[in-house]
Amino acid sequence: MKLLKLALVLVFSLINMQSALANENLTPINLNTASAEQLDSLKGVGESKSTAIVQYRQQHGNFKNIEQIVLVPGIGEKIYLDNKDRIYVD
Repeated sequence: MKLLKLALVLVFSLINMQSALANENLTPINLNTASAEQLDSLKGVGESKSTAIVQYRQQHGNFKNIEQIVLVPGIGEKIYLDNKDRIYVD
């Protein structure tokens, strides 16, 4: 019985930790000020795509709206749709 209680405590602790980590990864990201490292946390965006976003911003100026992210080479509609609730422009 004690072993069962201990197992339940461990399971609930792991679930709480996982929830906290998941929430940390959902921090809103401003496309106009985010670093490549911050952009790298977006779904489907790795190091090369995050660098491309920063380079596009440097060459073309700030994004006027979040939909413009698809203008970045390598960023398609799927990446936009997967991240539209997490990105913003200011």
